[in-house]
Amino acid sequence: MKRINFIRNVGLVLFIALATSACGAQAPATSTVDVIGTTAAQLAADMLTQTAAAVTPTPLPPPTETSAPEITEPEVPTEKPPIDPPNVTTFAGCYMGPGENYTLVSNIDPSIRKAGRQVVTVLGVGSVPGWYIIRNPYFNNPCWIKAENINIDPNMDLTQFPVMTPPP
Repeated sequence: MKRINFIRNVGLVLFIALATSACGAQAPATSTVDVIGTTAAQLAADMLTQTAAAVTPTPLPPPTETSAPEITEPEVPTEKPPIDPPNVTTFAGCYMGPGENYTLVSNIDPSIRKAGRQVVTVLGVGSVPGWYIIRNPYFNNPCWIKAENINIDPNMDLTQFPVMTPPP
């Protein structure tokens, strides 16, 4: 019980000390000068009290002859002819690499198509001359086909395709 009274008394003393110090004398507030506002007011007063200088007219330069602009016909962009998609028109083997030494993935048989040709997608140009890498139209995986078995439009830009090296 004594302990509770002691803690209560200490708390009361601290509260009174805090309340007294909060109400004590404080330093007088000092006024601050608004430097920007004062400068702006001075500039505005100076501008309002100044007189405008007399304007001296500047004569216009004499007119000069200019040639009429040439009318040129707008350049019509040359349209590229549509490029026929690459296609296979003869029965041909498609291999895992360039040549019959590699595994045969499938044969491409264009005769089963109404048009007599099988459209294919070129994926790359073989590092071995005379071979292209296409997406197999049946299994959707890459395979190598001889250049003589695929028709590629001469307007197709083959430089856009990567040069591919066969697997070992």
